[in-house]
Amino acid sequence: MQPRRVARELALLGVNQLPATAAKLSEKQLEDLLLAAIRALQEETHETLSTAAAEIQRSDRLLHESDPLLLAASDAKEEGGARSLTVRLQQAQRHLQRLETALKEANAGDTVQGELLELAHQAQVALSNAGQALEHLEQRLYSVRRILDEVVQLSQKAVNRLGVALSMPELLHIAQAQEVRAYALQLLTALRTHKEAIDARLQGVLVGWQLKRVGRIERDILRLAVVEMEILRSSPDKVAINEAVELAKKYGDPEAAAFVNGVLRRLVDSRMEAPFGRNPSPAGDLRS
Repeated sequence: MQPRRVARELALLGVNQLPATAAKLSEKQLEDLLLAAIRALQEETHETLSTAAAEIQRSDRLLHESDPLLLAASDAKEEGGARSLTVRLQQAQRHLQRLETALKEANAGDTVQGELLELAHQAQVALSNAGQALEHLEQRLYSVRRILDEVVQLSQKAVNRLGVALSMPELLHIAQAQEVRAYALQLLTALRTHKEAIDARLQGVLVGWQLKRVGRIERDILRLAVVEMEILRSSPDKVAINEAVELAKKYGDPEAAAFVNGVLRRLVDSRMEAPFGRNPSPAGDLRS
């Protein structure tokens, strides 16, 4: 796992720990600032594992619930339990054949109208019963499909959460490195110092949105990306955008990644010459 990627994640988790002023930030001990972010990662690991376990348990329960439906759907028995759906359809077919024969005979004048009406009624009832049975079967099958779809979705979520949780120990280990914490603090310091300019820059490229109405996570990810791209200039645009998208995938809602990607690409396209002054201090020798 790359040090700067961990530093970005720590910075994102540490944004809420920022004091009200930049002056106070310089006085705040590094350990106090980033320990909260590391604790947040630890708590997230436990929560992720708990959620994955719950999703697996629910998947197992749903599978057990689907068993009776599968059996019922495969049987498709009549209410009385006497005939299957196949028998019902065969019965309707026989009534229709008799009706067809009767109609031919009626044309020859050998069948009375009452018999025709009775045969037609019997055929209609048989078809209605068969149709109801089919509808009931379809409902059962739909219920089974819906349950199985949910099982697949829950299982996939559980697998994804487990993957995230398994990566946490390495992330937490790297987060202890001084260079990682130093870069995370550098990101946070620049964000606090240039927050108004960053927000104005982002608002200028938002289409149909007000920055204050953007979700907190997405907004903080965008701000940190602008810090890297236009204040510290510590990462190439492509790298900063890709890393921001990865953070959005991990911490945002399903649409967050596409939203973050679109905003940052518009920012690059609309960039004027040096919108921010170069930071006098180099960003260090960490590599993305």
